Amino acid sequence: MLLKHKQSLRHYWELMRELAVNDFKLKYNSSALGYVWSLLRPLALFLVLYLVFSVFLRIGGGQTNYQFYLLLGIICWTFFADTTLVAMQSIVNKGGLVKKVYVPKMIIVVAASLTSLMTFFLNLAVFFIFVFIFRAPLNWHLIFFPLYILELYIFSLGLSLILSALYVSLRDLSHIWEIILQVLFYVTPIIYPLNIIPEKYHQIIFLNPLAQIIQSMRFASVNQWATTSSFSVYAFLITGLVFVLGVYIFRRRSPYFSEKI
Repeated sequence: MLLKHKQSLRHYWELMRELAVNDFKLKYNSSALGYVWSLLRPLALFLVLYLVFSVFLRIGGGQTNYQFYLLLGIICWTFFADTTLVAMQSIVNKGGLVKKVYVPKMIIVVAASLTSLMTFFLNLAVFFIFVFIFRAPLNWHLIFFPLYILELYIFSLGLSLILSALYVSLRDLSHIWEIILQVLFYVTPIIYPLNIIPEKYHQIIFLNPLAQIIQSMRFASVNQWATTSSFSVYAFLITGLVFVLGVYIFRRRSPYFSEKI
């Protein structure tokens, strides 16, 4: 019995990995520049925002290594937005697989998130290349960086499970979520350094767990301003809650997916 269970898990893992790799290849193989397009998007946004906020408006002038602060924020944000948008529609887009073949439907959402994770890792590699080229300060907090990557991934996956489960019945959700993402982009400290915001508003900003996660990643990589430990614990708790809620909602609604696709 245990051996059969292990074989099933191995089979599902192989299927999930194959779906993720195939989606990654399909995403880039049809274009001449391939993965470079996914790198150019955050880099183009970074260059425009850096010119506007640091050079023209000089908003980032008081933030040490603002260029790295901004670039890492954009890379993390791009991963979060891409993961939730793509994974949200993954069940509907793989409707043929859902109807014809029995697989745990959650695998499809996880595979979609892993495709975005591959691009995220490549973008992070480019970020650290820039860090080493320009000799930005690094310290021992870097050992926590993988933990914050995991936290960001789990938070994104939890939301993706909720969104994908709801999207099967509510197709307008993609438009609603795009509007929410636009709002989240500006209420999360992606562009602006926190030192330009009065400290009394920091607690409000960090009610958004995404803000805490990204700030923690900045602190662990380029030694930027970090938040208090209480908000770090809060972000971990919210991340866990969102993931558990996502699994619960997805499992409750997944038996009806085939009828509504």
